[in-house]
Amino acid sequence: MHRRFALIPSDAEIMSSLRLSFLVVAASSILALPSLASAESSSYVYCSNGIACVMPPCPSGNTLDLATGKVIEGVAIDTTRLSVLDRAAPDHSDRLYAGKIVVRGSIQHRGEEYDLPWLVATRIEHAAKASERKHCSPR
Repeated sequence: MHRRFALIPSDAEIMSSLRLSFLVVAASSILALPSLASAESSSYVYCSNGIACVMPPCPSGNTLDLATGKVIEGVAIDTTRLSVLDRAAPDHSDRLYAGKIVVRGSIQHRGEEYDLPWLVATRIEHAAKASERKHCSPR
């Protein structure tokens, strides 16, 4: 019978090492995902700027990025990623367009013909404070 040298790993040892390496890489990737998502996501106060359009995309809103304090003008909003509960609130649209709620989401450029920035809202965080909605014109 042929003896293996101690320095040459068996096929089972190689497979075990590969599985362990894969698990380490997978676990590291999963742990990194929340930090990547939070880096792209921020809190925003969106409000109507008075422009009315017939067809989307429409630059009908302004958005305050609460993390930077920067107002982004001419923003369209996408609320399709909000939960059904958030969208079902009776006065959801009125409060959103009046700047009365803070949403979590991200600003995206979709590369369309009129490359408007889009606020993609993913959840409602809380009612906006007066200081957070100061960029909105009084209604």
